[in-house]
Amino acid sequence: MPNVLIRDVPPDDLEEIRSAATERGTSLQAYLRDAVHAQAVYLRRQAALRRTAERLAGRPPASTADREAVIDAAEGDLTAPSEEITGETS
Repeated sequence: MPNVLIRDVPPDDLEEIRSAATERGTSLQAYLRDAVHAQAVYLRRQAALRRTAERLAGRPPASTADREAVIDAAEGDLTAPSEEITGETS
């Protein structure tokens, strides 16, 4: 795995991060690695949302019934077999 070196971190910031790592029961390295990973995940999701918005640009908005169906499905039983959600059988 590649390494990253960050220079000129303000001492107060570094101490705050060290304290957070200690409270979490992890090393500073692991804490920062998790933070970098979380930021990368966030950036990938933002890029996916931008691509989706570009793809949907100019299309008519979804109907209220369609929006409600998606919300109901998202809030429903996530352990339900897929045919219960889609109405299709395999």
